[in-house]
Amino acid sequence: INAEYGGYNLEQSKEAQAEKIAEKWMGGNRRHNTGVKGVKEDARAYQRWILEKEQQKRDDLAKAAARFCLEDKGEISDLEDDDDDEFMAAYRQKRMQEIRQEVAPVYGTVTELSERTYCETVDGASPYTDVVVYIHEDHMAACRRFRGMLPRIAQDFPHTKICSIKASAAKMSSNFIQRGLPTFITYKAGEVRATWVNIREYIGDDAEYDVLVEGLQDRKILPYN
Repeated sequence: INAEYGGYNLEQSKEAQAEKIAEKWMGGNRRHNTGVKGVKEDARAYQRWILEKEQQKRDDLAKAAARFCLEDKGEISDLEDDDDDEFMAAYRQKRMQEIRQEVAPVYGTVTELSERTYCETVDGASPYTDVVVYIHEDHMAACRRFRGMLPRIAQDFPHTKICSIKASAAKMSSNFIQRGLPTFITYKAGEVRATWVNIREYIGDDAEYDVLVEGLQDRKILPYN
């Protein structure tokens, strides 16, 4: 039913508007309908088209998001793989160190050496154990001072075998006794690993414990804990 108002066909106006909208959004590729029925069909077709376009946009966005997530996940996965490799390498290194410490002998005391036991101790130790030998003489004040620190070193570095011997007992020359004492020597697997001769020349005769240990670690006489 067409309603007339002041010579103006309201229903026809709606139809005309629907025609224009339908033509605009459907590109003219629609079945041409007229009248109230045609307008309603065009309106429904237009709504379906709008819904389809909106759904297509959502689908496109979903595909784009999925593609982005996959690409991003790949990049993250690569980073995670790198992180995992670094983590596993660090973990293996730490675990190997823990295992070595678990199987390494624990000493914690100072072993006094003689000429006879010197070689036996150095050569008979585990190949994974550092053997630190302190060479000294009792008549020298610096030697006595640092000799008194050995028990604490042995406790702080329980997996390192700390030993002490007098230079005269090791049959060392008088020249070495006068100029070279006190001395630290570290052996590993029977071989000399590091030496520190006449340490008082570097840290003085009355250095504190921490200064001595730091110097021993810097020269690889003692390990870093």
